Amino acid sequence: MIKKLSLAAIIAAGSMSVASATPLTEAIKGVDFSGYLRLRAYSESSSYDYNNRYRTTALFKFAVPVSEDLKFVNAYAYDWNIYSKPHSGALADGDSHVNNVKLFLKYKKNNLTAIAGKIPVATPVTGTGVGEATAAGAVALYKVNDSLTVAGAALADLVLTDQVSVGGNYTYAVAALASAGNLKAQLWGFKVQNIIDTDIVARVDYKMNNVAAHIDYARADLDHDITDDTQTYFNVNVDYKANGLEAKVGYAQTGEDGGTVTLDGDSSLASAFSTEQKTGITDQADTSAIYGKIGYDVTKKANTFLAVTSINDDTTADADYDEYMVGVKYAYTKKMRVYAYYSMLDGKNGADNNDNNEARIEFKYSF
Repeated sequence: MIKKLSLAAIIAAGSMSVASATPLTEAIKGVDFSGYLRLRAYSESSSYDYNNRYRTTALFKFAVPVSEDLKFVNAYAYDWNIYSKPHSGALADGDSHVNNVKLFLKYKKNNLTAIAGKIPVATPVTGTGVGEATAAGAVALYKVNDSLTVAGAALADLVLTDQVSVGGNYTYAVAALASAGNLKAQLWGFKVQNIIDTDIVARVDYKMNNVAAHIDYARADLDHDITDDTQTYFNVNVDYKANGLEAKVGYAQTGEDGGTVTLDGDSSLASAFSTEQKTGITDQADTSAIYGKIGYDVTKKANTFLAVTSINDDTTADADYDEYMVGVKYAYTKKMRVYAYYSMLDGKNGADNNDNNEARIEFKYSF
C-alpha cells in the first residue's frame, strides 16, 4: 500500500532538493561564454533550383572550469535555411536543426594540452565552418620548446562541416608545428581506415616586413579499393599589405591522376582562393588555377576589394571557370561585422552552361 506524503513531508523533501542544488551565481562563476550570431541573405541568377536563400546560424560555446588544469567544454550550433523557388517565388524550408557540436574535457598543464570526448577537429584537411568538423576521440599537443610543438590524434565517427560523416572509419593524425624567426612550418600525416592509406601535408609561411609568402604541398595514397593513383596538390601565393592596400596573387595545381588530398571542402587546404563560388581545386584531377585579390581600406572601418579566379581543367571534361567578385567589409562595432559581395561565375568549354551570378550580404555578431 502506497503511503501518502503529508504536505509537511513534501515541503521538506523539496527543501532538501533545493538545498543540494548549486546557486546560479556559483554555477556560472569562471565560465567562459563565446560564440556568434550570423544572418545571411543570398540571391542567385542561374539554373539552380532556387533564386534566393536565407540562412541563420548561431554558435554558443561554454567552457566550465573543473579545476585549475581541467575544463569541460560544451557547444551548441543552430542552423536554418529557407529557399525561394525559381519562377514561382514560393518559399521552401531547408534544413533546420540544433546540434550539440562539442562536448569534451580539456586538460592543460605545463607544456601539455589534451582534449577528449566529442571534439573539434581543425586540421588542414578538415573544415572550420559551422561548429567545425567534429569526432569522438582525443587530441594531444606537447610544446617541446618555443620553436616546436608536436601533436597526435585518434578519432572515430568523424563528421565534416557539411554534415557528411566518415562513418565508423577510424582517423589518425600526427603533426609537427615549427617556427624560426620569420619562418613557420607545419608537417601533417593522416590515415583514414578504408579511405586514405597515407596523406602527407606540408605548409610553409614566410613573412618579412609587408610581404608574406605561403606554400602548400600535399601527397596522398588512397585505399587500393578506391584507386592506386597517387594524389598531389600544390599551392603558392604572395601577399602584400601596406598603408591600407592589400594585393595577393597565387597559383594552384593538382596532379594528372588526381588531387584528392582533403576530407572537407571547407578545410583551409581546400579553401585557398579569395572568391566565394570557386574556393579551391582539391579533389579535382589535372586542374590548375590562377587567383588574386586587391583590396583597400577606405576608412578604418570599411574595406573594399576585387577578387579574380581562373580555373583550367585539363581533363576530358574540360570544365573551365572564371570568377570575378567585388565586395565590401564593414566593422559596425568591434563585435559586429557586415560583409557583402557580388560574384559573376563564367563557365566555359565543358562548363559553358554553369554560369551563375551571386549576391550575398552577411551580418555577424561575435562574442
